[in-house]
Amino acid sequence: NLYVASWCHSTFIDLHYLDSMLENGANINATDRYGQGVLHGVIAHVWHPDVARYFIERQADVTIADNYGVTPLHVAAAVDYPEMVAFLLDIGGKNNILITTGMMQTPLHYAAKYDAIDSLKCLLKHKADMKARDYKQRTPLQLAAELDRSEAARLLVGFQADAGVYDNTGQLCLTLMVANMPPVANVALDQFFIKDRANRKQYFKLNVLVPQPSGQKKTPLSMIYRQLDLIMHPVVQKLIEIKWKHFGMRGVTIHLTLNILFIISWTILGIASTLTGINQQRYKLPEDWWKILVALVAVGLTLYQITDEFIEIHASKRKFSQWKEWRNQEIMKDLNLCHPRWPEEKTYLKKELSALDDMHPNYLRDFWNLFDWLCYLLIFTVIVTHVADLLMENPNLHTSHVRLFAVAIIFIWLRLMKHVRAIRSLGPFIVMLGKISVDILKFLFLYGEFFVPYACAFWIIFGGLVPNMTTVPQMLFTIFRITLVDDYGFDDMYGQDSVMAYFLCGTFLGLSSILCINLLIALLSDTFQRVYDNATANAAMQQASIVMQIEEHLNQKDKNKFCDFIHESCAPLGIFFDDDMTTDQEADLKKVTIQIKAEELCILGLTTEAGCWWLNQLQACTVPQKHLKMQNLQHVVPVLALHQNFPFSPILLPFHQTLLYFSFSDNYLIPALKLFQPQVEECHFTHQQPAMRKKKIYNIFLCFFTLHLAFVTNTPTNGNNFSHVYFAKTPQ
Repeated sequence: NLYVASWCHSTFIDLHYLDSMLENGANINATDRYGQGVLHGVIAHVWHPDVARYFIERQADVTIADNYGVTPLHVAAAVDYPEMVAFLLDIGGKNNILITTGMMQTPLHYAAKYDAIDSLKCLLKHKADMKARDYKQRTPLQLAAELDRSEAARLLVGFQADAGVYDNTGQLCLTLMVANMPPVANVALDQFFIKDRANRKQYFKLNVLVPQPSGQKKTPLSMIYRQLDLIMHPVVQKLIEIKWKHFGMRGVTIHLTLNILFIISWTILGIASTLTGINQQRYKLPEDWWKILVALVAVGLTLYQITDEFIEIHASKRKFSQWKEWRNQEIMKDLNLCHPRWPEEKTYLKKELSALDDMHPNYLRDFWNLFDWLCYLLIFTVIVTHVADLLMENPNLHTSHVRLFAVAIIFIWLRLMKHVRAIRSLGPFIVMLGKISVDILKFLFLYGEFFVPYACAFWIIFGGLVPNMTTVPQMLFTIFRITLVDDYGFDDMYGQDSVMAYFLCGTFLGLSSILCINLLIALLSDTFQRVYDNATANAAMQQASIVMQIEEHLNQKDKNKFCDFIHESCAPLGIFFDDDMTTDQEADLKKVTIQIKAEELCILGLTTEAGCWWLNQLQACTVPQKHLKMQNLQHVVPVLALHQNFPFSPILLPFHQTLLYFSFSDNYLIPALKLFQPQVEECHFTHQQPAMRKKKIYNIFLCFFTLHLAFVTNTPTNGNNFSHVYFAKTPQ
């Protein structure tokens, strides 16, 4: 038939042959087994629109749909063929935009889910409906977010597509964006933050971020609290603040109070266990009634917290199981409707199912949950050894009990950080300790590479021959003391074997104390800087994590009460707007006004008017933070300025007289020449190699020397003589 004939030639079409077939009665609207006609094939192979015009002029149906409801316009949108999209819309009329498939998806849905950017632009230009819904009530933006089509989602968000819509199951579009495309979600969050500068008001649409209570769908905050960039968005910050005030602060106070009481009671028992001698009676009544009371409080609090942990485990498993089952059903719905002509979507959905099978509840992924059970295990062991000690009165058992109690007390006190991290002033430092522990593990591997072979060498030479190496534990601790430059008995080793004493102690001292310790300091400093640079974000993440845990433990009545408050009073939440309050505290680094004293700027040969003009231009100049920084003086060089004592030649001023500082942390030097001539090229710099630093200084020297020559020759202020002045990356 005609459809088959049109596919016989992959590089050209024999129109005469097709005309002869039509004259012999061929059906131009014939379809294949999928119900697709000739126009589907023409568009799928991205042939010229004139080919489609040829068939349409011969009565080919431009709106024909296949067995899955896919029209030629859907195909053109999916294969990102904007010329064909525009042609079909012009031929078939604007109503083609509203044509839906068997999944009730418009061409805009198809362009979004196949990441066809150019087709999206064309459809939006022709006023395609961004609010159209498919069979699951998903908009094109939500479909793009669910299928991880970042570019399509970014474009739709740029066209103000609503990110606060829900599908028929209550799944929020923004939640999918946070999970699959955080950078786009960060832009979409701006839709829920409105500034009314005229009336000094700002509005937060918090009701969008707090959906109605559901045991299946995840909330945006449950996905955001691990995202360092998203957590600092004003809308998210305001939501955390509202939750903290309503139930977070109260919950943290209760948990912190119980935990402090828990710690103090076990600490008192631990100290009391050392006051009783091995051969003395453990409890003397009625004198020791307080010990029994403290023990009952400690054990009671322990049982309460263990019960709470089991409740949390059960709730976590139940909630995850419900979400997993719901998500599996939703994926299967889409999988059963995938078109066989385009297997990419089916492949992606199968990968989603596979990833879903590999998912497990998040309870055991939380370090603090594991740390809790470690503390409970130590406490259980302490209780068992104490009971055994009371029954058996064995001196060795009593000693073991006291030692174990001492270790348990350390971990019990460290557990306090779990609840303290919700306090924003302390949260970053607790995060820092976690990051540092990872660095210490890396360091221990490197340190062990030196420690183990040197331990063997020391034992071979001095094992059992010197006082501090009579046993292996003594020898290992002595070698560790060498790293700390402590007293490690060098004289004894020297008396036994002077050559090996010098060799082993000297080399190990250099490798461990100088190399390894300084490497550890560098690692810890780098970690501290990275965490502290994002201290506010890290504090917000910790607080959000605790707030979510407390919210999970709220009863249904309190959850409904808070949800009603959000949807009644925060839809939107309007508060007073103050530029100074809402602007970033470091925004002054982004726009720096250059202040220069007139007496420090004296250029020979310049008229008073020219000198004042230059001064005014510099004072009015604002420079982006990317190009100009007033900090990090160890990485900067002073700008070459012209000094009155050196006519016709610029000099380097001392740091205390420096007018400006240029940072080498960016690829570009501030285009200083543009201050005088907008047509001047930007001054490019490379900073990868330290050897380039002199070349950078030299380039700055040339820049201001050129300015100096221009001014001393009374160059007009329009700077026409600078049209060809620029500096390249080469040393010249």
